[in-house]
Amino acid sequence: DEGKGTMIRNTIGMVSGLPPMCKCRFIVCNNEEGHRLEMMTCWDKFCAVLAAIPNLGGLTYEENLRQFLTVWCEETREMRLDSMGAKVRKLDDKILARLSGKTAIAKIRKDVKWARFGNSLDRLEAAIDVLKADLDTDYNKFTPMIPERDYVKDWMPPDPNSTSLRMHFTSRAKPREDPRNIMVQHVAVGTWYYKVPPNATPQQWLSLRRNCQEMIYSQPDVDEVNVKVPLRSSHGKAGGLNFVDNYITLVNERPENMYNSDQDEAPSLYAIADARHQYQPDFFISCVPCFYTPDGKLNRRVGFTQAPQHYPEYSDKFDYLDNNNAQFFRLNAMIRNCCGGVSSCGTNGMWQLHPRDNSTIWQRRKKRVRDRDSRLRTELIEREQFHTSCKIEDTASSLDRVLVGEYSHFVNRKLSYGMSKSPEGFLGAQQRWVEGAITLCLQWVTQNADAHGQAKRNGPLLWCVILGFTFYLIALLRLVTVQYTSSILVMLGFLSEEKFDEFIRLPLRPLIHGVYTWLMTVRGGHSPNSYSYKVYEDMTLQFMIWLGTCMVCFTALWVFTTMCKCCRRWLTFPNEMKWWGRLLISFDNLTYWIWFWTSFFWIGFNMYLAIWPAKFHFNNLAMMSFLLVATFLNYALIIANSFRFSIMESMDANEIAFLSMDNIWRANQLFFMVGPIQGFSVITGTKNFINYLLYGQDIGGWSGGDLTQISIAIVKYWTTMIVIAATCCWIYLFASNPTVDEYQSRRPGCIIFTFIAMDVLHPCIYLWTVGNKVSKEEMAKMTCYQKLTSSGWWKSKMATFILNEQVTNIFRFVNPAYMFCLPLLVFYNSYFGVSGGFALVAVGAGH
Repeated sequence: DEGKGTMIRNTIGMVSGLPPMCKCRFIVCNNEEGHRLEMMTCWDKFCAVLAAIPNLGGLTYEENLRQFLTVWCEETREMRLDSMGAKVRKLDDKILARLSGKTAIAKIRKDVKWARFGNSLDRLEAAIDVLKADLDTDYNKFTPMIPERDYVKDWMPPDPNSTSLRMHFTSRAKPREDPRNIMVQHVAVGTWYYKVPPNATPQQWLSLRRNCQEMIYSQPDVDEVNVKVPLRSSHGKAGGLNFVDNYITLVNERPENMYNSDQDEAPSLYAIADARHQYQPDFFISCVPCFYTPDGKLNRRVGFTQAPQHYPEYSDKFDYLDNNNAQFFRLNAMIRNCCGGVSSCGTNGMWQLHPRDNSTIWQRRKKRVRDRDSRLRTELIEREQFHTSCKIEDTASSLDRVLVGEYSHFVNRKLSYGMSKSPEGFLGAQQRWVEGAITLCLQWVTQNADAHGQAKRNGPLLWCVILGFTFYLIALLRLVTVQYTSSILVMLGFLSEEKFDEFIRLPLRPLIHGVYTWLMTVRGGHSPNSYSYKVYEDMTLQFMIWLGTCMVCFTALWVFTTMCKCCRRWLTFPNEMKWWGRLLISFDNLTYWIWFWTSFFWIGFNMYLAIWPAKFHFNNLAMMSFLLVATFLNYALIIANSFRFSIMESMDANEIAFLSMDNIWRANQLFFMVGPIQGFSVITGTKNFINYLLYGQDIGGWSGGDLTQISIAIVKYWTTMIVIAATCCWIYLFASNPTVDEYQSRRPGCIIFTFIAMDVLHPCIYLWTVGNKVSKEEMAKMTCYQKLTSSGWWKSKMATFILNEQVTNIFRFVNPAYMFCLPLLVFYNSYFGVSGGFALVAVGAGH
């Protein structure tokens, strides 16, 4: 899907983002991982268009460049992949005119300023015609370049002083590899490598890479002087990002590119735009200020910014599989941004790269596998800025920044327009994310994470979070399984039993007794079925002691963290509570897959209630009151955070990107859909980690098509099973002739299970009907018998009946309404109470 059209559209967006009055070089680099000659040729012709923009001296070239690219960006930002992707053999004339810049030049000629240029625009139109001819010729036919060679090209405007824009094209070596060999990250049989002599300089890097060779079995290359370096240590996206970083570092070290001032040692900003995404002209001027303090000084503690991914062809209402990832960008990200804990998502992220030692472009790391003498040595690799050891290099690199105390900014605006693949492709991304999280988690737990510098030394901070969370879980289990009226602080000796009695236990008992005495008076005394209120008094005392102990521990952590501010210059330890918040978020990013079983439990529990009678004992009114308050607080937290963030964005940029009812509904759908994917990914992710640990296999790359097909099959049959099981539960309820009590017990399970089935019905029908090749004309010609026996006809009718605006509007409000009605149903039927309690902590936004 990433051909000439996507590259041109992507490059238009990057160049259009050139900030006005830019005082440093604005470098745009296209990294072509496909190693295709036509891509480089098309890039040359795009640069020729930039060179042909009128230049009347001074900064007029940059102003004209920005104006023309802004119009060009507006013409191309809402293009779709099905009109210019890999399956297109020839571009439509209208698409071709917009993509090549013909419509942009025609539109901008009407501007008064540009109309004065007259014949000066002929050269620009001629360059546009050349680009148009290239896009119109053999659109998706490519010629492979020499696989083991790197290809790099540079471009600067005819007058280098007229603009800060510089263009670069890179295509790192992609040698053919024997599929029989393991794809590893070190030099081994079947891999390609090059030799680095002692005292080699970074300027020799590309020339050394040209002299690469393949390691041949039974033909050892014994060289006691030079060091072997893998030519392609990472086959994934991170490898391409690191190659660009190293190449641009070399370019900036050239004498003609030096500032000869303190600016040469200043940090740089590295923005990432995947091929199917296009920056909008205000991307950089919206993100760059986040790296500065209010008084205009560079804030070195800001690690990166992240803007949401936006696919205009899929509105929230018809985004059946949450292709826009609204749960993350409009729910999680807004809340996590309060402590600067939003993780990078790769594309649309901008990283602050701190100054490094550029006297070398290679670095040492511990080898993944042992040598023949069973010794574990180090090896030389090319310098890495982004992690290459897992499929989620963005999350892994974000974790490094969190460990050293840096934070992020979430810029909640539509600053980048993407061209979506098929919506079901998002399921493959879900599987890749879970596999990467499992691998990264196991790498950190086993001390095999590919971290560097201070981030690696601060790894124990993650263990502090893990131990804290573990103690919290143990305290919860102890609260509900052990009867006690003392604090763990007394047991550990931090507080004497006498002092605890004097200041806590003795003052609380009469207070709690007075509250329950008042409740008894209001109720009118004991009823025949009432439990002894002494039990409730003891439970309340135990809970208040537990809550007080947690508050004391939290206060102690706050005091210790605040004291660390005094020694933060020589101690890299959390010195603000927000840092601990970011560590907790990183811990969640690494371990959220552990809770994949919750969706299975929720479905299985309600299926159990629908089939077998159950008995629960609690006060209906108390349970209803608790659920109402908890539900209100749950949604109030979500809506208040969304509303506050939307107001902030509207004040800052006059743009609103808010959380809608569709997003909450999609979050519930996603909870039930991805459980099986996560369960399957636990197996595949563990397998990847074992291959990484034992064989040094490169697990940073992936095959999107393979992941997508597996994920589609899992979700399709899983959601179908839920819908069928919900129907069978109702049939069994009436067919089993239950007694009145059994009917009252089992009916709530059937009702709740039905709501779950309604949640997954949309994605289920979509996955079964997507790609239906039977047209309306063909169906009109069918006989009744042909229609009844045609799967295509049935798929079309199901899609028409379910996947329409009216049904969607009903379904998207049913779930939130059900969540609010569930507490009220508890008063009518107590069996709704337990299910309602689980729903608050397990489903959708609450989960």
